[in-house]
Amino acid sequence: MSTLSPEPSTEYAIAGIRARLRERGLDGYVAFTPSNLFYTTGFRSYFVSEWWRLHGTVLAFIPTDEALPVTLMLGDFEEKTARASAPGVELITYRLWVDLSTASEMAHPAAPTDQRPEQWDAEELDRRAFEALEALGMTRGRIGTDLPHMTLDTWQRLQRVAPEVEWEDFTEDVYEVRLIKQEWEVERLRTAVELSEHGMVGAMQLAREGMTASHIRSAYQIAVATAALEEARFAGYTDNWVLPTVGGITSAGYGSTNGGLREGDLVKFDCGTTVSGYRSDGGRTFAFGQPSAEAQRLHDVLAEAQERARNALVPGARLGDSFLAAMDFVHQNGYPTFNRGHVGHSIGIDSFHEEPPFIGPECDVIVREGMVFAVEVPTYTPDIGAIMIEDLVVVRAHGAELLHQLPHELAVVQPR
Repeated sequence: MSTLSPEPSTEYAIAGIRARLRERGLDGYVAFTPSNLFYTTGFRSYFVSEWWRLHGTVLAFIPTDEALPVTLMLGDFEEKTARASAPGVELITYRLWVDLSTASEMAHPAAPTDQRPEQWDAEELDRRAFEALEALGMTRGRIGTDLPHMTLDTWQRLQRVAPEVEWEDFTEDVYEVRLIKQEWEVERLRTAVELSEHGMVGAMQLAREGMTASHIRSAYQIAVATAALEEARFAGYTDNWVLPTVGGITSAGYGSTNGGLREGDLVKFDCGTTVSGYRSDGGRTFAFGQPSAEAQRLHDVLAEAQERARNALVPGARLGDSFLAAMDFVHQNGYPTFNRGHVGHSIGIDSFHEEPPFIGPECDVIVREGMVFAVEVPTYTPDIGAIMIEDLVVVRAHGAELLHQLPHELAVVQPR
């Protein structure tokens, strides 16, 4: 990891969001999604990141006025963690079900005066949300939020506590701000990529005849966890995802328990890890023994197409032209009816790692330095097996810098 990267800071994010709010004539923004909560405050709530039923119990309030603070509403059980990771953010807390008393306090004969709620008190959440909005001058006017992703319960709460507000969707605006990465963000993605490559290589070292895709998935997770345990630079690791396939069973899922690895089969990885909140995406294909000639030919064509897509990512280019470069090559080299909606996407902190914009034929987004894309030209052919060559790339002044370091050739692993 580079030692020259600046320290993580939300100042860049907040400045970009406030600039966009001013452009839109909005008076503030309420962040709802786990990703946007993290991006605007620097605090990654475990509760809302891992448990969908708690969505809406943590909210961030960002006033357009730079003189007013970013304010985070959350349960008291996460307060200490939030103060440590978001020291510049104002906190408003409410009670959760968890007792936070010390042992000596619990031993005191005086009974507590107020019973903690079974989970949380909806009326208390209403009060806290109103207090935050009122303190920031956001109880009226036009306020942006993550409307397409908001729960009905949260939407009704905001309407109850701020009935004079005109709520507007701010989803695409935040994605556009998030599109340009700071160097510390790139380094987190680079580390997540490195850890995921440990997973792929380690899984194939464990590969044996008869293993299913479910077994390969477990092997990947073992290899990732082992590397995270042994190497200090992966200290920020929190989770992983992997969509493996073995042979002709190529549909997506946790990993099929049908079939079994045989000599000549392809093993495909589409995978990533999350390090300090940043989630990678990438993949490679391995042959378990000598692959068929047709598998080798298709892999080589797709690898060249993927390289052409990467090479088209230069500052000033139209993003959709990367798609055209890849697809034209595949169509002209033996596969004229190959059909795919996109050959890549932005990436960063969403748990579903495919963030907009997408590298599709109609995408007119102009490529800029600092953008990070996952670039892929895969197939899921059941007769040959699935093939994935996918890299994370950072757009630099000279073009695309690869974050993935594994070779692009079809790697042959000899059965043992």
